[in-house]
Amino acid sequence: MVEDMSQNNPSGTRMTRAISILENNSITESKDGSFTVPSQSNSELSYRVELLRDKWVCSCPDFQFRGVICKHCYAVQFQIALKQFVQAKKPSVVAEDAVACKFCESIRVMRCGYKSGKQVFKCKDCRRKFVEDSLFKRLKYDPELITVTLDLYFKGISLRKISDHLKQMYEIEINFSTIYKWIDKYVAAMDAYVRTLTPKLSGDWHVDEMYVKARNGIKLQGSEGQYKYLWNILDKESRFQLASEISKTRNELDARNVFKTAREIAKSIPKTITSDKAGCYPMGIETAFLDVREELRPSHNRVLSGAATKKHGNQLAERINNTVRERNKVQRGWKKDNTPLRNGQMIYYNFVRPHTTLEGKTPAQVAGIGMEGQNKWLELLKKALATENRN
Repeated sequence: MVEDMSQNNPSGTRMTRAISILENNSITESKDGSFTVPSQSNSELSYRVELLRDKWVCSCPDFQFRGVICKHCYAVQFQIALKQFVQAKKPSVVAEDAVACKFCESIRVMRCGYKSGKQVFKCKDCRRKFVEDSLFKRLKYDPELITVTLDLYFKGISLRKISDHLKQMYEIEINFSTIYKWIDKYVAAMDAYVRTLTPKLSGDWHVDEMYVKARNGIKLQGSEGQYKYLWNILDKESRFQLASEISKTRNELDARNVFKTAREIAKSIPKTITSDKAGCYPMGIETAFLDVREELRPSHNRVLSGAATKKHGNQLAERINNTVRERNKVQRGWKKDNTPLRNGQMIYYNFVRPHTTLEGKTPAQVAGIGMEGQNKWLELLKKALATENRN
């Protein structure tokens, strides 16, 4: 769901405006399950947002004419998610969750508000209240609230704005540094888990490199920072991102290293590799696949870069560069090469964000390793910590 905040891809801007709508606390829910969202430009107008066959629709011109998720749909989704995770609700029977009572093991339980940010259940048979045991039982806050903050951050909202929004709207005080600690801790666990998965790929890889500001933990004078190269590799059909590596230089050794990383994640050998005409790629590809039999080594397709890219076929790599470039600009650079923000962005791109070119699926779903359920961050985190505990 993270998209560029540029004119070429305005979904990120829609999400930012959705936060503004949400902060006004002006969304109302009807008895039929639909929502009324006021217009930002005309106080006399409002739009109807509803969920039809697992698809959010809106009566606004942006949705009707462009067929894309508008800011009103995003605002409703944000409100539902945040209220579900941080506000106490009236007791309701749990059906699909099938939570078993800790005392009598009955599944006739109902939700009964929150305590310290965690969901409380009440058994209808033994009448006792309990909190469900989980991999997150030592946490002060509900794990779903944690994943909401992760999701909002990788959608493009700053740490301080997330902290301020939770305080203003829900009276929950979470320092922005705490949110960063969650990113640092849980992105590492999720990254280790997803590297154990084997995606089903088309075998046609696209690669390109770009400048990013990465200060490598050194406090520099002024605000310029230090620019380095970020290499991105993704599969053509699934759009699955295979590597996102930083290097100080752009030579054959750096190219070889990024292809070796992509091989480890793909667990397969590509048929073709498409790149621009940078001189580092031919030797980098050759040395990265030197252990592969000659007839199985990938063929290398070198195309023009820049304005001619769309015509000659490496626009996929250029497109993902633009996604990273816009996010890195908002973050004002990375403080270190191995920042969790880089891996977190890659996880978000592959496992959480649906792509319009993939008919609303994530690259991971197309590659056969996608997460089920609405909260994909939470599913990823549960599986990551379960794997970590087994090891």
